[in-house]
Amino acid sequence: MDNVTLGLAFARLGAQVAGRRPLCATAQDGSLVLVCQSSGFSRPDSNVLRYSASLSQTTAGRAQIEALRQGLVAATSAGTPVRLIIQTPSTGRFPSRVHMRADLVGSVAGFDGDAYSVDFVRMSGEQPDPPPRTRRKS
Repeated sequence: MDNVTLGLAFARLGAQVAGRRPLCATAQDGSLVLVCQSSGFSRPDSNVLRYSASLSQTTAGRAQIEALRQGLVAATSAGTPVRLIIQTPSTGRFPSRVHMRADLVGSVAGFDGDAYSVDFVRMSGEQPDPPPRTRRKS
């Protein structure tokens, strides 16, 4: 996973962004590109990575939160795919990190106007590389 700037992560997923620290954007293919905090993930199933959050707990400007609300409503009603950018906040001596997961595609599993969850799965045909095999020296 490459650590990239937020703007570059959006661009690599096909979305143009304006302004600072957007929470989401719409890509050229119509998908919602969503910034997810690393602390919001769970694994309800071995093949599903679920992100859950609520707009009322999101630290951002009103315009950013409203853009996210509109993006979630549009993705829910149209069934458009959701693409993933993961943001990990700085901790102690480690700086914050941003990386994207182009191998995962999601769908909005629930949105009540505040709380939302998005289920991400690996795109079909994409298999993770097996771990490298190393030989032990005797």
